[in-house]
Amino acid sequence: MNRSDREIKQGCDFVLSRPLPPSAAETLARLAAHPAAVDAIDDYGAGGAVARLEQATTAKLGKQAGLFFIKGVTAQLYVLRAYAQARACRNVVIHPLSHMDIDEAGAIERSAGLTAIRLGRHAPFGAKALAALTEPLAAVVIELPLRRAGFLLPDLDDLRAISAWCRGLGIPLHFDGARLWEAAAGYGISEAELAALADSVYVSYYKGLGGLGGAMVTGTQAFIDSLRPWKTRYGGDLFTAYPYAIAALDGLDTLAPRLRGFVARARALAAGLNELPGLLVHPARPHTNAFQVWLAGTPSELAARHARFAAEHKRWLFDGFSEAPLAGHAMAEIQLGPASDHYTIAEAVEAVRQFIDAKAA
Repeated sequence: MNRSDREIKQGCDFVLSRPLPPSAAETLARLAAHPAAVDAIDDYGAGGAVARLEQATTAKLGKQAGLFFIKGVTAQLYVLRAYAQARACRNVVIHPLSHMDIDEAGAIERSAGLTAIRLGRHAPFGAKALAALTEPLAAVVIELPLRRAGFLLPDLDDLRAISAWCRGLGIPLHFDGARLWEAAAGYGISEAELAALADSVYVSYYKGLGGLGGAMVTGTQAFIDSLRPWKTRYGGDLFTAYPYAIAALDGLDTLAPRLRGFVARARALAAGLNELPGLLVHPARPHTNAFQVWLAGTPSELAARHARFAAEHKRWLFDGFSEAPLAGHAMAEIQLGPASDHYTIAEAVEAVRQFIDAKAA
C-alpha cells in the first residue's frame, strides 16, 4: 500500500477487513496495562513475558516445549535444517503456492541449502500424492491454511491420513501454521487437536492475533533444544523481545477466543457476496475467516478505481489487487476480524455492490 492509499484508508469511515493499526503511543499504552508488563525483562529470550508466552502457547497447542522467534521465515528454516541434519537428507515437501515457495525469495534452497519437492497445484495436496513419492524425505510441510490458493485447508480426514502416513514411515510432519489459530477455528476443533497431527508446529502472532510480530515453534523438548544452535547461527537472538511477547499474549487472550465467530461471519459475508453479479468468491464457502474475491479487470485498473471509490464514499474495501487464475480478472483478499464488529453483513455486501457498480472515470 502506497502513501496515498494509506491516507485515503485513514480517512474512511468504513473498513471491510484490516484497519490501519493504532499509533505507537496507543499501542504501547495498551501493552503497558497488560499483566505481563510487570514481569522482568527477558534476557535474549530467557524469562519474562517471553517465557510466559512460551508456556501459554505450548499449553494451548498441547506440545512439550516451544521457542520464541522474532521472524517466521528464519524460524522455519531452523526447523527444516534441523530435520535435514537429523535424517541426513535434504528433500523437503512443500506446496508450490506456499509462503515458503512464493514469499521467501528462494530461502529454502538458497539459504538453507535444501531441495524442495513441490507437491500440488491449486489446492492442498493429499495423502495419495505423498504416497506416490519415491525419494527419501527429511520432512513434509503443510501450510494451514494455504493462503495463496484462497486460504484453503486440506480436508480434515485427508490431513489425518497425511499425519498417519508420515508417522508410519517416521517422516517428520511440520505445520506452517502462521494462521493455525484461524485454521483450527475453520475446522471447528481445538488448536491442540490440530497440532497433535504434526511433529512440529510454527505459529505467528501478528496475523489473526494482532500482535507486533514474532513467532514460535513447538514440539518435543529434544527437538526444540536442537533448534537453539540454529537460532544463533542465523542471528535470531534479540537482546530482549518483551514488547512482541506481551502483544502476543494480549492476542491470545482477546482475539484467539473470537476466531470461530470471525469464521462464521466470513462465511455469511461470502454467501451474500456470492449473490452479486460481476464478482466471484473463492472458495464459495470460506475455509477460515478469509477468502478471495475475483473481479473483471487488471490489478492496476482495479486499484485505481478502488482508490477513487474509497476517496469519494469513505469506504475502504480491499488493500490491493493481484492476478487471479482466471483470464481478465484480478484478485483481492478479504479477512474478517475485529473491524467487522462495526458493520452488518448486509452493509458490507452493499458496500461491495456499490464498488462493482461504480463507473470507471
